[in-house]
Amino acid sequence: MKKNLFIPLIAFAAICFGHQAKAQVTATSQPVTVNINLTDAISITLGATPTVNFTYTTAADYTASKTVEKASHFTVVSNKPYNLTVAAAGAFTPAGGPALNIVTVTVPAASANGGTPVANVPLSTTAASLVTGSTASTGASYTVDYTIANPASLLNLGASAYSTTVTYTATQL
Repeated sequence: MKKNLFIPLIAFAAICFGHQAKAQVTATSQPVTVNINLTDAISITLGATPTVNFTYTTAADYTASKTVEKASHFTVVSNKPYNLTVAAAGAFTPAGGPALNIVTVTVPAASANGGTPVANVPLSTTAASLVTGSTASTGASYTVDYTIANPASLLNLGASAYSTTVTYTATQL
C-alpha cells in the first residue's frame, strides 16, 4: 500500500513542480526622428598677445632684417575648408611713416593647417592671399612671422611709434 501511494505522490509532485508560471510578454515600439541641423560656421580668435612690435634702438638694428614670430597668433574654427587673407587698414602712422610693403607676413608651412602658405606677403591695403585650402578644423592655430627685410626704408624717419591695423580674414570655400 505504501507503494501505491508513493507513485501517485511522485506523479503529483512532478506535475506541480514541472509547470512554471510564465508571464505573458508584450512589447511595443515607436520610431523617433533624430536631426542634426548644420549651419556653416567660421571664426578667428586672436592669441593672448596679438600686438607685433619691431624695436629699433641701436645703429645695428638698422643694418639687418628683423623678424617677429608670433606663435599661436590666431586660431581659426571652420566646419569647411577655407582660405586666409591679410590686409592693412592703411599706411603706418604717424604721417610720413614707411610704405606698407616694408613689412611682409608669412605663415610657416607647419602651421598652415593643411593649406598652402604664400611666403613673404607684403602688407597692403588690398587683401592678399596668405594661405589657400586650409582644412576644416575645430581649432587650427596659426604662427605668423612678420619681417622687415630691408630697414633702409626706416632711415630719415623721426623717432616715433609707427603703426597700422592688420586684419586677417578666413573665407570658407
